[in-house]
Amino acid sequence: MSHRPMMPVARRAGLALAMLSLVTPWAGAGAETARPFAVSARIVAGCSIAADAAGRWGAIDLGTVSGAAAGTTAQGALVSTVGAGIAIECTPGLSATLSADTGDHPDGGGGRRLMLSGGTATIGYILYADGATTPWTAALPLSFGTGQRLLPVRAVATLAGPAPAGRYTDTIRVTLSW
Repeated sequence: MSHRPMMPVARRAGLALAMLSLVTPWAGAGAETARPFAVSARIVAGCSIAADAAGRWGAIDLGTVSGAAAGTTAQGALVSTVGAGIAIECTPGLSATLSADTGDHPDGGGGRRLMLSGGTATIGYILYADGATTPWTAALPLSFGTGQRLLPVRAVATLAGPAPAGRYTDTIRVTLSW
């Protein structure tokens, strides 16, 4: 049987305490216990647009009209989750453009058409934006201050002649660029 010399208990405790002090920092008298750290943020230009639960920016309902009379006009305004128009909020001082495509049923000449659900009949219509009296065919320049901007959009459809009864629809994709 081998015999190892025994280390006195006090000596073992002192050694353990010395080893622990190598691992655990001690705040001795006069030690500094406060250190600064930096907090910063970077704000980038951006925009947010109010949308409904389906992600749409709004809808235009032209109502119900008789399909028997040529020249009948239907009008409607875009209604969004916050009011009449597209609700946009951007970084103050930002310049942007808002454009709309010709929809799912373009007429080939840059115009827009509503199409009969389940059919082929169409009705031409015109979009107007931001109170304009000329059709919305090009990108609109926008600038932003503080707060939300509500951009009114309206549609006008005129029957060229009698139209089959049913629901007519189109989908427009609007792009905000900055």
